[in-house]
Amino acid sequence: MKNRITIVLIAIALLVATAPYLRATDEKPEDMINRAYSVIMTPTASSETIMKALMEILDASVLILPKTDYAEECKSRIEVAKKMFTERSMFNDKSRQYLGLAYRLVTGGKIWQIPEELTSAYREKDIMAQAKKVCQKLIDSAQAELKAGRNEHAVRCLLEFVLMVITPIQA
Repeated sequence: MKNRITIVLIAIALLVATAPYLRATDEKPEDMINRAYSVIMTPTASSETIMKALMEILDASVLILPKTDYAEECKSRIEVAKKMFTERSMFNDKSRQYLGLAYRLVTGGKIWQIPEELTSAYREKDIMAQAKKVCQKLIDSAQAELKAGRNEHAVRCLLEFVLMVITPIQA
């Protein structure tokens, strides 16, 4: 009798421990992207909630990444960047470097650059307004590409979005 109770308690503990992972696999990437984007664009979002939202966008990008010859390497780079987010900071140069390398894999070697709209603004207020517009455009593009079945392009947009959020931009 004692063994049965122990087994049941262990099974319940395992179920509770794996519940977040089980729930995440059932979730649609579109929902993950929308939820994360709304969290990031909330003016009162803390850096911890923003980091979790960025990691959710990266999880969605890994889920939709098509099976290609570079897919495993791209996933690996994204996972290393996520690990660095939690161990160091989301504004860490190394994590940005790993995401930049993942971006290069998805774009066929193209290097990510700060969007032109942000480099032409000279006041912080203008940069923030432009950044919000660019972020919205990237998320809309990612969703449109995903619906059209162009997952590789959707991943590119999502990586651009994350890179833009974590890259310091100076006025």
